Amino acid sequence: MGPLEELLLILCVVYGGSCEASVITTYGEEGGQAVLPCSILAESENGVAWFMDNSKQEILSCNKNASSNTKYSLNGSSLVISDLHLKDEGLYGCKDCSETADAPAQIQLKIARGPDNITFLMSPTKILPNGTHYISSGLNVNFTCLSYSIPDPTNSIVLKVGNESELFEKATTSFITFYLTHIAPNFQGNYTCMVVNPISKKTLVSTIELLVYRPPSPNMQCSVNYEGVPSIFLLTCSWREGYPSPLLQWEDNGNILSNRTADTLEVKLNGSQYDNGQKFTCKGKYSIINEIKEETCEVQIGYPLPQSQALRTCLKGQNVTFSCLVSEANPPTVITWLRNLSNPNVEIHSGTKYQIVQNSTISYLTIVNCSKEEDEGYYTCMTENGAATKEVQIWLDVTTPHNIVGLVSAILILVLLVVALITGTILYCDPQLYIKANPFRKGASEVLVLVESEDEEELQQIGDSVVNTPYTDAEPSAPATANGNICKHQVLFHNPPENISPDLLSEDSEETEGENFEEDF
Repeated sequence: MGPLEELLLILCVVYGGSCEASVITTYGEEGGQAVLPCSILAESENGVAWFMDNSKQEILSCNKNASSNTKYSLNGSSLVISDLHLKDEGLYGCKDCSETADAPAQIQLKIARGPDNITFLMSPTKILPNGTHYISSGLNVNFTCLSYSIPDPTNSIVLKVGNESELFEKATTSFITFYLTHIAPNFQGNYTCMVVNPISKKTLVSTIELLVYRPPSPNMQCSVNYEGVPSIFLLTCSWREGYPSPLLQWEDNGNILSNRTADTLEVKLNGSQYDNGQKFTCKGKYSIINEIKEETCEVQIGYPLPQSQALRTCLKGQNVTFSCLVSEANPPTVITWLRNLSNPNVEIHSGTKYQIVQNSTISYLTIVNCSKEEDEGYYTCMTENGAATKEVQIWLDVTTPHNIVGLVSAILILVLLVVALITGTILYCDPQLYIKANPFRKGASEVLVLVESEDEEELQQIGDSVVNTPYTDAEPSAPATANGNICKHQVLFHNPPENISPDLLSEDSEETEGENFEEDF
């Protein structure tokens, strides 16, 4: 407790009552002016005397309206103090001049000073020439705000990003510190240290912009696109999320096409100057403090290759659909259908007559209600992607429908006749089938005769002499045949007479078996 507070407490004990209720606090700023009202007295005809600390230290006497010290003056019963200094701070009292007893001091005057200066520090950041601080993402940052003020000021540190503000630290002290660990990119912004004198409300502010450097994302992206301008394609290279932006550079076989410090780099090229399969490379370089990072990506252009049927047929009054498939195209292709008849290269648009459904790789054109006069002719599928323009032509033949049922029936009957003719020929020429199908042959048993190749010609001559000769019981001059024909086979079937001797058959069989046995050896 200070001496003024001790004195105030003594006075309160002597005179009784509530100390807190009997003392009025008035504030003044150093170098300024303070007005102390005499709250315990109304207007007095006898005058008012003012004193400091106690009644014996008068600063304005009853018989004087002004003090010898020009800084004190009266305004009615109120005391006016000019050019305030710290030594003016203390307890003040007033009393009616008619009173002889000592009066207590009733007013507490406090002098406010500062803040006169402010110091705002960040570490371990580095400073750019324009005064901006920067640090790498993930590091720790210490903020310190220092000021001098009487009494102690209200001290705070605030981050402002755009229109949003965030309070980090606040305290009633001249010195404040705040520690931020693993700083993230979203903590980049303007940091403000604000100091406010609680008495005078005098405020000082210091603001520092802090940049949080961070490398770009791991994925660097390249693409080639067609924007509808003939023979022009667009190369795009993106390497985002880095701060500051990296250096991007497009190259063609080592030749620099364009470079710039940015997140995205675009360059337009004339497709007629490059061959199919030409490759382009984008190189990116990011450098902050002691960190260097490099990335590359590549694109390859490809001419469009349209494919379709060369000839399509449509029945009059029906619908027909053309298809056009595009492959090996980069950038993606724009497909256009053209009508090439009376007015060549007239573009076809989707509507009631024509219906077009497509994407970047395939297109379908449907012609509704085919007409020979209006629709027959050439149609062109044109593909363009900025690197090249390719097209394919399709001829449409419109025909009048015929009696399809009658035509199919006639073809079916003709096929059946051909099958019947072939079947009859096979039955007639095959000797095994013919002998079994002969209705006039007798039901005699069949004898298997083995004929050697040396006797084949002789048997053929004999067979020719008895063609179509019916069999009789008379003794023939030559061996009879079963069907009048002896083909060049070593196995023949004969129909022997019914009255042939069994011994002859037995003898013939034994002789044949003997010959076969000799041949086996």
